[in-house]
Amino acid sequence: MENPSTEYFGSEAQQGLQWRADKVWILLKEDPQFSCHGRAVALAEYQKNNLSTQLALARLQGVCPIEGIDRASAKIRKTELEAEGLVTDEYVSWTGGPDAFDAAGVVLQERALPDDLTMMEIDTSTPLEDLKKVDALTQICDVLLPMGLFLRGLQKPSVFLFAKDNEGRVVGASAAVAQYHSDHDKSKKVWWGMLATDESRRGEGIAMLLGAMALRKINAKFGYTECFTGIREGNKPSEALCSKLALAASSNVDLIAIYPPAFSGGQLTK
Repeated sequence: MENPSTEYFGSEAQQGLQWRADKVWILLKEDPQFSCHGRAVALAEYQKNNLSTQLALARLQGVCPIEGIDRASAKIRKTELEAEGLVTDEYVSWTGGPDAFDAAGVVLQERALPDDLTMMEIDTSTPLEDLKKVDALTQICDVLLPMGLFLRGLQKPSVFLFAKDNEGRVVGASAAVAQYHSDHDKSKKVWWGMLATDESRRGEGIAMLLGAMALRKINAKFGYTECFTGIREGNKPSEALCSKLALAASSNVDLIAIYPPAFSGGQLTK
């Protein structure tokens, strides 16, 4: 087995973020206030009194997200963060329940990956060479691959999938992670996403199929029937794909605090 405790991905700045998040997660992972799917340690929910915690985490890691904030509270928090010199990024929170997992099953009954592709699931035995190929794909697609400890299922219940062609090229990816502490009210929800397709293979439904597979697998392995993801406002292709899998836009947003001196990219992912 490779050494997952040293596996960080993305750009140099993103790898630095993951290294810092890895160390922070060691300290905070037993506290239900915090969550993580392998990119950065986040606050599990918005509270009026956790501004200082978000500021501290953002300054330590470079970013600190909160997922699923109502828009009124997000507006207040955004103003507070920006007053402290931080930059903010925002996504619409899309959610799905049992209908999404059922829709994923229907998709997989009706369609299959192209004949030249093989679906692979990342685990403790997956060669680092394959992870580097997945990383190359996700970087091209402006999607950040989580750190190795999460990819290999050593931190949270998770499913990470990729599609490989007959020549060994990785052309698609998807993921689902139960990022919340088991004692938190959101513990039954899994983060779902990391959908990526090589430009040369777009239009073949690979992202939707791998996304459906990730939903079905995390259900089969761990029993989850609720999911969420963040979509940037106006990203029509992602909205269409999620709609086909019975996810819907909620009235909430995902708000990410970014501390420019530690993470100057302006956004964590697309």
